[in-house]
Amino acid sequence: MTTPTDSTPVSPASPAQPPLGVRVSSTLCWLVGILTVAVAFAVGIPAVSEGLGLLYPAVSLVAGLGVCVAAFLIRRQKKLGVLVLALSWALPTAVMLLSHESPRGSAFLLAALLFAAANWKHFH
Repeated sequence: MTTPTDSTPVSPASPAQPPLGVRVSSTLCWLVGILTVAVAFAVGIPAVSEGLGLLYPAVSLVAGLGVCVAAFLIRRQKKLGVLVLALSWALPTAVMLLSHESPRGSAFLLAALLFAAANWKHFH
């Protein structure tokens, strides 16, 4: 006579959470990206309707969406996310420099870049 084997289902291991610095960087990116997109619409729509041009609102919108994409990739610990974040920071800066204006940056975006750089070893 054989004894029945224990047939309790084995639960899959819960996925490991990213390190704290990666999560902080991703969260800061989400905040900056969503706020940038919102401001691009809030400021851009009246500016375009007054005929002030589409360049700055379009650049802000692209940069904000880029930061949101970077946030998603950083949370998944992809090196491409850090590159997208750096490019999203550089795009408005380059446009402002080319139009002979002083560039303004986001302290939160700088903090997100620093957290991502400090946790580079966790990206693949």
